[in-house]
Amino acid sequence: MRSTYYGEYDYMDRVEEMRFKRIARIRQVRRQKMLIIIGVLITMAFISFFSIKAFANTNTTSSDSFGTKQYKSIMIYCQDTVESIAEDNYGFGFTSVDKMAEEIRNINHISPDEELIPGNYIIVPYFKTASGY
Repeated sequence: MRSTYYGEYDYMDRVEEMRFKRIARIRQVRRQKMLIIIGVLITMAFISFFSIKAFANTNTTSSDSFGTKQYKSIMIYCQDTVESIAEDNYGFGFTSVDKMAEEIRNINHISPDEELIPGNYIIVPYFKTASGY
C-alpha cells in the first residue's frame, strides 16, 4: 500500500533511509571523536618530548664541563689574604683568581677590607672532575 503523504516512497523505505542517515551520522561523530583523541595524544607527546629536552638542557651549566663544584676548609696562617688563598688554590673552573677570591668572600661573608684572623678556617670552592683529578 502506497501512502500519498510520502509520494513514491512507502513507509518502510522512509524508515530505512532515516536509519542509514542515523548510522552515517553516528560514524561521522565517532570519526570526529577519534581524530580529536589522536590530536590530543600527539600534542601531549610533543609537549612531553620538548619539556624533557628542555629540562635536560637546563641541568647543564658551564661548570659541568669542569666537574662538580665542591668545598674544602683551609686554615688561615699569618699574612694570608683572600687573594693569596685564592691564588694558592686556583684551578680550572674559575675564569680568574679575582673571580675565585670574590666567590671565597661571598661564601664566607667577608667584606673586601676585612682582615683574616690566623688560626681560623675558611671555606674554599674547587672543582672535582669525574675522574677525580
